[in-house]
Amino acid sequence: MSADAFRRRADVLWRRSLDAIVLLPAGADDVITLAGTGIDVWELLDTWRTVETLSEVLAGRYGAEPAVVARDVDALISELSALSALELAADSGGPATG
Repeated sequence: MSADAFRRRADVLWRRSLDAIVLLPAGADDVITLAGTGIDVWELLDTWRTVETLSEVLAGRYGAEPAVVARDVDALISELSALSALELAADSGGPATG
């Protein structure tokens, strides 16, 4: 699990519907759809957050173990990062923790 802090990129177009969030990162050919707890993660990424912080918040909301949640959050963060939907604090001059 990474100790890096992430937040959503300002240039990602996105819209929330009743049960999903649809994202279109700059330069992407296709939209990305987030559902379930992915919606919570995207909304929490309005500010710098680490996988650990995201996992603790979600574990508290859903009554789950943070370590279990962290595996899923880490995978989602990796996917969103690879799709250029997130920025990494070290790349942007933002804080190193969150």
